[in-house]
Amino acid sequence: MLRLNGLRAHKKKAFRSAKRHGITASTIKGRCIHDWVSGKRQLVVPPIRRERSIGYSYRDPLLQEAWQKSLVHDLLNDNRASAEEVVPWFNQNMPNDYFDQLPKDVWYTHLRALTALFEIRETPDLGLMSPNGQLITFIKSQHYAGMLQEMIHELPIYRSPTMARCFTSLDCLMTINVFFYGDQQLANDDIIDRRYLPNLNEYFAESGDDEKFPEFFSTQALREYLRKCPISYLNLCSPQRFVAQRKQYERVKGNEMVDVTLERNYQWHSRDDKDQHYTLISIVTHNHTTRVTLETFATYMASANLDVEFLYADRIDGNIDVISILLKAESEDTLKQEDWDQICNDLERVKWLDNHALEAFNKSLEKNLTLQRAEILSALIHMLHGQINNSTEHDVSLDRLHKIAYGRANLTVSLGISELFERRFDPRNTMPADQQAKLVEEISSHIATIVDETSRNTLEKMLDVVKNSKKTNLYIPDRKALAISVDPADLATPKQQAGLPYGVFFVHGRRMNMFHARFREHSRGGMRVATPFAAEDYTLRSSNHYNEAYGLAATQQAKNKDIAEGGSKAVVLVRVHEVSVDRSGRFDEKEGIDEVKKMKQKTREDLIFRSVRMAADGLLDLIVPSEELQDHIVCYGDRKEYVYLGPDEQIQPIHINWITDEAKGRQLPYASAFMSSKPATGINHKEYGVTSEGVCIFMDVALKNIGLNPENEPFTLKMTGGPSGDVAGNAIKILDRLYKGNAKITGIVDHRACAEDPEGLNTEELLRLASQDLTLEDFDTSVLSSKGGLHMRETTDGRVMCDSMHNRLQTDAFLPAGGLPNTIRFDNWEAFLTPEGKPSSPLIVEAANIFIDQTARKHLTKHGAVIVKDSSANKCGVICSSMEIIANLLLSEDEFIAFKKEYVADVLHHLRLLAKKEADLMFNEYKKTSGDPDGPWDATLPGIAERISEVMNDTSDLIAGQLLDTIQYNKITEIAAGALLPSLRERAPMETLEALPQGYIINMVAKYLSSQLVYHEGIDYVKRAIPPNKMAMVALQYAEETKKVDSLLSALGETNIDQKEEIMELLRIGGPRVGVLKSHVFQPTRRS
Repeated sequence: MLRLNGLRAHKKKAFRSAKRHGITASTIKGRCIHDWVSGKRQLVVPPIRRERSIGYSYRDPLLQEAWQKSLVHDLLNDNRASAEEVVPWFNQNMPNDYFDQLPKDVWYTHLRALTALFEIRETPDLGLMSPNGQLITFIKSQHYAGMLQEMIHELPIYRSPTMARCFTSLDCLMTINVFFYGDQQLANDDIIDRRYLPNLNEYFAESGDDEKFPEFFSTQALREYLRKCPISYLNLCSPQRFVAQRKQYERVKGNEMVDVTLERNYQWHSRDDKDQHYTLISIVTHNHTTRVTLETFATYMASANLDVEFLYADRIDGNIDVISILLKAESEDTLKQEDWDQICNDLERVKWLDNHALEAFNKSLEKNLTLQRAEILSALIHMLHGQINNSTEHDVSLDRLHKIAYGRANLTVSLGISELFERRFDPRNTMPADQQAKLVEEISSHIATIVDETSRNTLEKMLDVVKNSKKTNLYIPDRKALAISVDPADLATPKQQAGLPYGVFFVHGRRMNMFHARFREHSRGGMRVATPFAAEDYTLRSSNHYNEAYGLAATQQAKNKDIAEGGSKAVVLVRVHEVSVDRSGRFDEKEGIDEVKKMKQKTREDLIFRSVRMAADGLLDLIVPSEELQDHIVCYGDRKEYVYLGPDEQIQPIHINWITDEAKGRQLPYASAFMSSKPATGINHKEYGVTSEGVCIFMDVALKNIGLNPENEPFTLKMTGGPSGDVAGNAIKILDRLYKGNAKITGIVDHRACAEDPEGLNTEELLRLASQDLTLEDFDTSVLSSKGGLHMRETTDGRVMCDSMHNRLQTDAFLPAGGLPNTIRFDNWEAFLTPEGKPSSPLIVEAANIFIDQTARKHLTKHGAVIVKDSSANKCGVICSSMEIIANLLLSEDEFIAFKKEYVADVLHHLRLLAKKEADLMFNEYKKTSGDPDGPWDATLPGIAERISEVMNDTSDLIAGQLLDTIQYNKITEIAAGALLPSLRERAPMETLEALPQGYIINMVAKYLSSQLVYHEGIDYVKRAIPPNKMAMVALQYAEETKKVDSLLSALGETNIDQKEEIMELLRIGGPRVGVLKSHVFQPTRRS
């Protein structure tokens, strides 16, 4: 990547410009406006010859003279002498576009300001805002690379301009940059027919573009497009530029691409100097605010030392930015064609680039640190933040890691690591294995010489990740984020108790990172978005990012014991604090508090949505098996990738729809199964309360086992996760449905507030908030008792009350249904105890994943807490997703929608049944151990939950590994059909089921068979009575015996024999096991 020989263009460019106009270098520094307009040499600019725009207008010399006299006359009241000097200079040096594009009252404003400064001999450095706030102007007495970026940084943070015009005076000694806010006037049919179409048709008569591209330039197509364009844009464009940008618009419409074209030796129509040529860069992009777009590209221009002389930005069709940038052609000697090609590539990438990478690129003078290499290093830094902190006694900040990677001391090593990454995965010229090994050895030898231990450790880990990674989307055209398939061993730490995952993906993009960990080839788990509000919270979350994804995936693996897919989890970590800060631009004080609050919220939501899109798009890059994508990917290892997502924290219906549509558009073979909980063709978790249905079943069984009958007596409850949340909000509804007024919620907290009332919070008010999707900040305090209170998190005291509620309140039960992972952990669990040393709630039902870490769980259990572990309590959400997806795979969208109501009822019944089976098994096993808190861990309730998951997963793994050696595959598919819910079984074509991946079908059958065994017979029977090498045979026979018993029970039910119920109960309990014992399965058999 170019560096213009490592030089910055700021003052060097200004000196060159001054020299052309006879101004010496010694006088340019500190030159004030008086020096410009009355210097030694009079600056004379010949009459301007314009290339006509399609909104043709111009000023002839006589009109210029009359206009100049008029301006002087109008400014007389301010100061005649100053006006008579400033106005001629202004008229001669501002380009014609300035006068054509800006209203007359804006000229006057600028001239008045300049005249006033001239009067007091001050150098112009102004920021002006119009009274209505719709126009902001910057006037600077300098012109250098990076100045535009500085100005944009001073614009209001939470609103965006709709048009920008950035001008440089013809003597290159002053810039006037104007940013417009509010709606721009669009072209109507009258002006289109009267002005624009005739001029365009005249051009088409010569160019023939209308015949080459009739879909764009027919009269009807033109009229429709012109209606979307601001008049100010059309008045600026020449026909050539209009046509070119119309084509660019079409390339980005409906997607998120950036389209960049470049024209060298361009002669700008605002110049009459035929020897002055420019480089014109035209950028058309979609889906950012104009402010973000301008700041992003201006930052890159400054980083690459590209001096922007003119910039015009307009917004077309409401959400597409069209930007024309004029660069001085003085760099033609130093920039070759390949440099300009790289500039175009960089501009198409920079929209998605993380600002850490762009900042490093900006600051470094090392010519080999390309934008792509800066991005690779940035990805590795964020990926390894947690692993590096886990391997050292001291916290290592992200800033420190950036200094290690980008600092001069280690940059040679960092560049070697990034080069290795590029060359390993370059599909056009992949580095041979022996050369890779040699380069790795060279880099390792350099690392070994580094004295600082943290630096050495960091670079070693970066090198390990690069040399062991499986594949990346680095070379996929139009990619968004950088996605890498990482070797899980390179992310392992001693804290990870569940073993190595099957696979790990990491995605790095602008203000976001995502880890996706999965424990089986076919894995299902939610995608959640984490949005720490403060920088220090983000640092903590970042250092634990992979451990969080790993822990959630491991928990998911445990809870997925009932379904075909293994466990996985995607955690998207977003730096919302960078766009939600209270810092202000130069003009932000003009915004009202409510308006800023709304704009902050919209900015936050936009960033989250963009981050979700980047994460999902990066995943799809690596898992879509299309030949087109594979041409751009080098893969080490040969395996297909099956990833199934579901909604988790902060994933909204709009995100779900986008992910599903993108998977379909990218032709993922199982696109309909890629994302669950789709609004139309899915079962929305929040709408149907599927997770909470299971949570409340576990709570019901648990309450009864600790001596409370919730149907007949009241009990108290505290909750985390507010009424607007999926699990907490639906739990409020279900608890009211099951127990009427017996469930008294005395405290509840969410991310906005905490409501407490020892007499019980008003149920109707909580139901109102839940039904209207409102947070606790909207709680009606008038329904609180005299002892109740509402504490807002935004206050210092309120935050303390919110963060401590789950510890302070003493209740019969605690339902953590939301909140940060490991909220109760190894170093703070004692806060949950009362002064007497007992748990503040004797029963905890973990509706939220890893709200309590394992160490805290063990300590609280020893102090008497009965804990229903997360992998059991909230398993019904993922079971529902699996039920939804199998239906999506087997039916068309229309077929699914037609029987959705019936199917949802079937699913809800199935979820309650599975929750009840596990809850009963868990407490039956618990009773066998006498519930001794001082006994071994696997005799405690959470330990038993872990054993159930472990036994079921181990059993299903054994069955899956033996099935094909036990029965024919067509028999396996028949069992799979029998495992479907009744309403789906009636409709699913057998040939569609048979077309599913073999691994998926086998896992589906294995889980179905193992759940029958374990839930009915218990842990001990499966672990002790069945030889591991006979597991599939026994499970198959058990399923057959269960069918026989069901048939016998049905027949007995029709009789009137004595003691019928006792006989049926004995048959139900022991019949399948006896049938298995009488069968042939424990004897050598032939394959059937």
